[in-house]
Amino acid sequence: MFSTAIESVPSRTEDGAVNVFIETPKGSRHKYDLDSSGLFRIGLELPEGVTFPFSFGFVPNTLAEDGDALDIMLVTAGSVPSGALIESRLIGVLKMENDEDGKMARNDRVVAVANMSRIFGGTTTLSEMRDGFAWDLEEFFDTYNRMIERPFRIVGRGEKDEAMDMLEKAEARKREA
Repeated sequence: MFSTAIESVPSRTEDGAVNVFIETPKGSRHKYDLDSSGLFRIGLELPEGVTFPFSFGFVPNTLAEDGDALDIMLVTAGSVPSGALIESRLIGVLKMENDEDGKMARNDRVVAVANMSRIFGGTTTLSEMRDGFAWDLEEFFDTYNRMIERPFRIVGRGEKDEAMDMLEKAEARKREA
């Protein structure tokens, strides 16, 4: 029942905001995944002292190259609960690769800012974030992948235009599927 509800949510609102569905809240030591029944399952517990730096989720009605919905890291000042749907704007992308069945495959993370954010209200691109912001996030992903013993590497960073291109391609893939 719940999974059909999220399937009816468009990737963008009428005014162009990107809908982000939150699976894992900022500050959580657990990685949550929405399963096919619409329930949240704990997929992983992080080590003591390691938490998700921002909320993680996906854009409904998209299909990324890896076969899942487009992954999003949502920047907000505080935590939002699993299951929240947040209107946002894309600001950039962290380009990464990790091992998938013995081969390195792209597993980029699009970065978005919640439209309702007062602290990040004026931020429009990844490069406008504080010095070291992207590096901190890359370090989180490095730690996360080492913990699950999965080969990983940083490929680069991209700005808003690259993130938007990824979204448009993921929307087109979903329409064609």
